[in-house]
Amino acid sequence: MNTNDLSHLAKIISDLANSNLDQLKGKCQEENDMQDYYLGILQRQALLLLDLSTILKNRNSKYISTPYIILRSLIDDFMHLIYLELSNNKEEEIIRINAEAYRHCFSSLQKLTDSNYENFDGKYPFYLKREEVEEVKRQFANKEKNKKYFSEISRFKFKDFITFNILTNRITHSREIKIYRDRAYYLWKEFSEFVHYSTFSFKTEQQDAPESMNKIDETFQYCYNSIYLSFKYFSLEYDLKFIDNEMLKKRYDIILP
Repeated sequence: MNTNDLSHLAKIISDLANSNLDQLKGKCQEENDMQDYYLGILQRQALLLLDLSTILKNRNSKYISTPYIILRSLIDDFMHLIYLELSNNKEEEIIRINAEAYRHCFSSLQKLTDSNYENFDGKYPFYLKREEVEEVKRQFANKEKNKKYFSEISRFKFKDFITFNILTNRITHSREIKIYRDRAYYLWKEFSEFVHYSTFSFKTEQQDAPESMNKIDETFQYCYNSIYLSFKYFSLEYDLKFIDNEMLKKRYDIILP
């Protein structure tokens, strides 16, 4: 397995996502948290795997930082999808995932505004003033579609979602699922070391080890199954059949719940 082989596989998996996305043309017109979550995962898999295919093509095999960083995000998708698949209330969990994202966004905005007053007496032209931040928050909270994200709307307090570590530990459906969970989590942790730079990642990248190619290939397994799990929502919602690829199915299929 070399980078050209992996580039080819990444393109095939991206094409698989796009083939199933093509079935959704003209559908998904209304905003819906569950629908938009699974649709977004499908689009993300298609786009990032296509980018990865381009990156891998003719690249020296020891330069693995960029592929690992991209694949770390895609493993993250897989772990969330497995967790949701085992959940008794997928819709509420997805609302909490979205609420957590909004919470981080507003928290960052508030910190930037605080920095404006701490360092520029509130006069820096590209940062918001306090009253402007409050207006943004008011407008967001007053929209009916956003109220589901709050645990206490009067205090502008969002619902919480569990940490990634807790999420991982709750994936306990069966022995087989736990084995895939543990391996995916191991790769997620290793690839994370390339997101947060250290000499560990630098020295690893100098080794040009064959197992690096194997880890990329293994991670494609989680991408393939993420596409399947994402499209499962649309299969039920619109009575559509998942367009599969027999070669990918034989190579990467996981026994899922």
